[in-house]
Amino acid sequence: MLRISLTIAVVCSLSMLARGTLWASDHLLTIGGGPRPESNQISLENNVRYLQRVLERLNISDIHQKILFSDGGDVQTDLQFDAQRDPEDLRMLLADLIGPANGVNFDYRTSLLPVVDGAADPTTIENTLKDFRAQLAGGDRLIVYFTGHGGKARGESSSSRGPFPRSGNEPVMNTPASARPTRMEPSNSSESKSDESSKPEDSAKPEAVVEAETSNKESVSDSSKTGADAEREPRPADRQRPEGGNRKPAFANNIMHLWKSTDMSVTEWTEKLDELSPDVPVVAVMVQCYSGGFGNFIFKKGNPANGLAEHPRCGFFSTVPDRVAAGCTPNINEADYREYSSYFFEALCGESRTGQSVTSPDYDQDGRTSFLEAHAYTVLTARTIDIPVRTTDIFLRHASKTKGQDGLLTPNSPVDELVKHATIVEKSVIEGLSREFLLTGTDRADDVEKAIRQKRDEKARTDSEVRRRRTTVSSIKREIGAAVKKRWPVMASPWHPETARLISEEADAVRQVIVEHPRYAEMKKELATIKQLSKESEQKELDVVKLERLKYWLETVVLSANLKLMEDTANLAALSRIAELESTFLTKTEPVAKPAT
Repeated sequence: MLRISLTIAVVCSLSMLARGTLWASDHLLTIGGGPRPESNQISLENNVRYLQRVLERLNISDIHQKILFSDGGDVQTDLQFDAQRDPEDLRMLLADLIGPANGVNFDYRTSLLPVVDGAADPTTIENTLKDFRAQLAGGDRLIVYFTGHGGKARGESSSSRGPFPRSGNEPVMNTPASARPTRMEPSNSSESKSDESSKPEDSAKPEAVVEAETSNKESVSDSSKTGADAEREPRPADRQRPEGGNRKPAFANNIMHLWKSTDMSVTEWTEKLDELSPDVPVVAVMVQCYSGGFGNFIFKKGNPANGLAEHPRCGFFSTVPDRVAAGCTPNINEADYREYSSYFFEALCGESRTGQSVTSPDYDQDGRTSFLEAHAYTVLTARTIDIPVRTTDIFLRHASKTKGQDGLLTPNSPVDELVKHATIVEKSVIEGLSREFLLTGTDRADDVEKAIRQKRDEKARTDSEVRRRRTTVSSIKREIGAAVKKRWPVMASPWHPETARLISEEADAVRQVIVEHPRYAEMKKELATIKQLSKESEQKELDVVKLERLKYWLETVVLSANLKLMEDTANLAALSRIAELESTFLTKTEPVAKPAT
């Protein structure tokens, strides 16, 4: 079992937690942006803006903060956004039918954040943390928000989208690669690849291109696909096998991608935080792909094998360590954003990113919304591909077990018995998700498995039809493209000088060949059908993800209960310390009431 020396850590944490959230002073570090312009989507800038509005609404906009974003104050173009070009524009049609189409939808500008304190690169982050170290006094608190891209550990393929590595003794949801969710938001970033070195992906193409993919690709939830759609590789074998035959999750030393194609791993990030005083608690909110790996920052040097760090830390992460996350889109319309911080921040402040009033969650009825309650709200509410995690989840999957000792619970234990061991927030999530899917059986985990299989079977039938129709569309596109090149052979090359002249001077004639082709109307009809079927597939996939969240929370409750049954006092103290920090608040000030209209 994971054994931890907690004497100094517990004394420090309890001295602070005894004062509730009366931190001497709060400090905020925001890190955002992609590793290079074509992976630095406008949604990342808008996430930073939204957090600033949250602070203003909560009357804490004067908090001491630093913002590091992409290239810092450089005036060079560094931000990608969707230009919202007409798909019937001749250039868009030609990109669709003849190609290349990568990036044709996007324009670029420099970031317009009003205040940026530096670039989001390793050196600036290290220097900024040194500045914080000089400013932070005992009892102060540091809050970190990261909105950017992430990858799996260096040298490890990031195409895997399998389930979070488990203790090895819980029932595992055996998800076929074709059923795995992918990123919903359109993006050209190679978020799913640890080096982010690939070219812009399918979402960089006009809608017709995306919808008309050939049948050698698995269907996804909608037409917005990224490199994460690649086949899932087998999960590496768990590397830690403690007593009792319980398999522990493999250590996820994941990375966050930073400006100029640099990166920082979990261990590197943790070592920098280790330089802060142990009297300064850290609360992190991280929303990149594979972000759950950064939950390991609660351990010494970011590695669970070293035991719990003396520094009190907790965190909330958009998804588990080996999955891509929702978000990162060049879409300029924030009403379309579906990603972790949108839900988390609206829960904290009572207002969505588009200005709509939201009822802040208060599961324990204490009149306030804690970080944990905002996280639970996101789990219950978010229609995304994410399985959000917190540091408690990470810790328990290293410290507890479900076999090797008599009397231990499993996720298949009677649900009434499980909820007896759940906190108010955990009970709210389990009961809320169970109600959503009308699950009432005693063996709730079995209910979940059956519901997942049903949803996946339904999705598989829909996806099969989508693939069939995409094959048809691809064939039609080749025919139309061939007709254009037969009439004007030079148009096979977009850089030929005659191509530019044709587009400029004979656009009507070129368009006529396309739109009057005998199969053009058929292609448009097929694309409309594909779009509708893709939406249906997306909804089934999002249902599966919500069911997976329920399974995940059942496992957490089981592992927490078993830690008590194991009478592991050291780890129980560690768990209590993490859980208490997760239950703290961003502010004691109530949200500002919106004026009546």
